[in-house]
Amino acid sequence: MKLYHSQFTRSGRARWALEEAGATYDISRLALSKGESKTPEYLAIHPHGSVPALVDGDLKVIESSAIVMHIADKFPEKKLAPALGSNERADYYRWMLYVPATVDPVLEAITFHTKLLPEAMRVPAIVADAEKKFPNVARVLEEAVAGRKYVVGNSFTAADIVVASAAGWIGFLGRLSDYPKLAAYEASFKERPAYKRAYAD
Repeated sequence: MKLYHSQFTRSGRARWALEEAGATYDISRLALSKGESKTPEYLAIHPHGSVPALVDGDLKVIESSAIVMHIADKFPEKKLAPALGSNERADYYRWMLYVPATVDPVLEAITFHTKLLPEAMRVPAIVADAEKKFPNVARVLEEAVAGRKYVVGNSFTAADIVVASAAGWIGFLGRLSDYPKLAAYEASFKERPAYKRAYAD
């Protein structure tokens, strides 16, 4: 397998999952600022020129949650996903979709239009809309992990990878101290060997 990766992006989720699975994989690091994700060769793998992308034999997988779920299913012995048909599996699907569909767009809008884009390209109205949504999505995550070590069931799953990475993004924005339960949840995974390997560089 080969992971197309750039540091400080959602490809960290995929790399963390690969490390948790004990998978053998190669990393192709793309410098987004240099346009390395917009080459014809890479666009043939990821049509939007974004990261992450995973090539697994003849299979090409994009979208961070899809990659994480694929890895969880490919290495069932690692128990990164609850049993099919169980209530925990349904809850797992919930978080694997809620973060990219609902949380990430809010965090992305705030990040790009307050930090990453040049001043002339920032749109205050986009930030204002995202700021209205932010307290609700952060509260949902805070309540989901309150009094819990893991977001689904009683053991670590790939859902923790996705939720904890979103919490880390909130921390990047300087907002995590407002949500102490979510902060404690996110911090609890930083000593996992797979986490350390995934985010080492």
